[in-house]
Amino acid sequence: MKFMAKENRKIQNIMLALGLLLLLAGVIWAFLPSDGKIMSFHFVLNCVLVLIMAAFVYFSVLTKKPAVFYIFANFCILSLLSLILSANSVMLQFKQYWPVIVMIFGMTLLPMGRFRYKKFKTIYVIPSVALSVLGAFFLLFTLKIIKVPMREFFSRFMPLILIAGGITLIALYYARLKVKDKIPEIQEDEDDEPLLFTEDY
Repeated sequence: MKFMAKENRKIQNIMLALGLLLLLAGVIWAFLPSDGKIMSFHFVLNCVLVLIMAAFVYFSVLTKKPAVFYIFANFCILSLLSLILSANSVMLQFKQYWPVIVMIFGMTLLPMGRFRYKKFKTIYVIPSVALSVLGAFFLLFTLKIIKVPMREFFSRFMPLILIAGGITLIALYYARLKVKDKIPEIQEDEDDEPLLFTEDY
């Protein structure tokens, strides 16, 4: 039985590695321009960087390190974006697109929380949604969709934002007290085996 379990783990690990490679290859292929427009030297360097970040993500899954997974998953996504943009000769200014990084760090909180607790908990869901929404909101300013300068907007409306945020947090505090910290969470059945970071290693 132990031999079969070990073989099953090896097969699962190989499937995970192949799945990551196929996912990355498919995304890169989908966004690549024609061959004549790619600078091969920079393309190879970017590909190597993406593979290194993906390797760290893979080993963080095997070693059940959610925090390490979170860090390198973000770096892997950012290096993948860098590869796609450089391959297409797209030059982006950081001052315009930094909110995208905030959104990425927010969205990857969800799988990190899922891997750590084997379910979606509000302690990760709320910050994930908050960072994603804030990133999207700031992006409206940096892309000039909202014409008012960000500094002027916050100088006018920051008191209202702080008041709204304070009321929301106080309301959540009393709501959690009332239901004894039973805010609905998406849970899996006890018999279901977690997808990643299992306890049976």
